[in-house]
Order: sequence, then structure tokens, then C-alpha cells
Amino acid sequence: MEIKNLEQRHYSDVARIYQQAIDAGNITLATKTSPWESWDNDHLKNMRFVALEDNAVIGWVALSPVLQRTGYHGVTELSIYIDENHHGKGIGNMLMQHIIDSSEQAGIWTIMSFIFPENNKSIALHKKFGFNHLGTQHKSAQLKGVWMDNCILERRSTIIS
Repeated sequence: MEIKNLEQRHYSDVARIYQQAIDAGNITLATKTSPWESWDNDHLKNMRFVALEDNAVIGWVALSPVLQRTGYHGVTELSIYIDENHHGKGIGNMLMQHIIDSSEQAGIWTIMSFIFPENNKSIALHKKFGFNHLGTQHKSAQLKGVWMDNCILERRSTIIS
């Protein structure tokens, strides 16, 4: 397995994997995948990667800016998704370490994640990599008419201050 920069040619597989999360119904608030142009505009160009096995995308990770205001350029939101047929193989660990290392090299000091409380595997992955649970937003958004809570997790760089 190898990790490469996520390029437009990978997007059909990225969208397929994201659709798996949408279909699961308890991983993301999204109800459909975005076209490439929207996805491309929403994610930092130098902070998006794919995990490849035999040239097939089996997972991806990307950072988005949290706020566009001055002073927040080093604060990002994490997206990390693994193909449902490749869970339990350590792909999440590899992608998480890669995005943390890459983000720190780029001067990013904070990575945030917003995770449904019942998504125990994702919360455990984040905590393994030093994310702290800041709190829970209760009934922060609706998914198909149901109010959802969001755990807010944050990882502050230990080398960027």
C-alpha cells in the first residue's frame, strides 16, 4: 500500500468511498457526494491524500479550512474515510499519521474533527493520535429529520506553536 497526493483522477473512487459513509447513515451529515469542482474548492490543495493498493483507492484523508478569517489559517477540519471492504487493515492509522506529519510541515497547528458520538471506531482512531474531546454539540444539525449530536475533537500540534 502507498499514500499519494489526491488528484482529480482519484475522485470517482473518493466519492464512492464517501457514498459508503453516507449510505451507512451515522457517519456524515452529507446526503450526497459533491461534484469534483465543489469538493476541490472545499479542501486544501496540499492536504489531501489517497491510500492505494494495486493502484486502487482504498481510503482518503483531507483537510479543509475551518474559518476563512485572518488568524485561522492554521486551523483545519479533518475528513478521513476508508473503503468498507478494507476496514481493520491499519489504513486509517497510516492516513492519519501522514496527514498529521504533512500538516505540521505546512505550519498547520490545529486539526479538528466533528464526529457522531456513536462512531466509536473513528473516535478511538482520533484519540490514538492525540485528539482531545473538547465537548459535544447537542442537536447541532439534522440528518434526514433527526437531530444529531457532534463530538468535537481537536489535535494541537506539539511542534507548531
